[in-house]
Amino acid sequence: MNPFKILIVEDDFVLAGMYKERLQNEGYKIFTADNGEDALDEALAVKPDVVLLDLMLPKKGGLGVLQIIRSRPETSNTAVIILTNHPDPRYKEAAERYGIEDFIFKAQVMPKDVIAKINQTIDKIVEKRRSGQ
Repeated sequence: MNPFKILIVEDDFVLAGMYKERLQNEGYKIFTADNGEDALDEALAVKPDVVLLDLMLPKKGGLGVLQIIRSRPETSNTAVIILTNHPDPRYKEAAERYGIEDFIFKAQVMPKDVIAKINQTIDKIVEKRRSGQ
């Protein structure tokens, strides 16, 4: 079984469920959260390899979640992929300052493209581990 853990942070239950199922079929261990507070709890508890993070979330917005993930030693190097429909380009700029892997607009991609991006991110993690970084 694939040892990699992915945290899906998405308040759209249908979308979250679809990604959960597709990623489980790829062999990943999947965790989910539907709001920013639960996302932080999950991230700190399970220390995922990748976080698929929406920006528009109840209780705590995605940028706040990203900021805290980056500030904590146990999650500071976690790969984060933003998956959102937030239209303001300032959010993309802010997220990029925190060293995200990618910023994806939901309306502009197919789920298979998001899965491919996650797989590419996992490949980078594997390569870093092999090279001892």
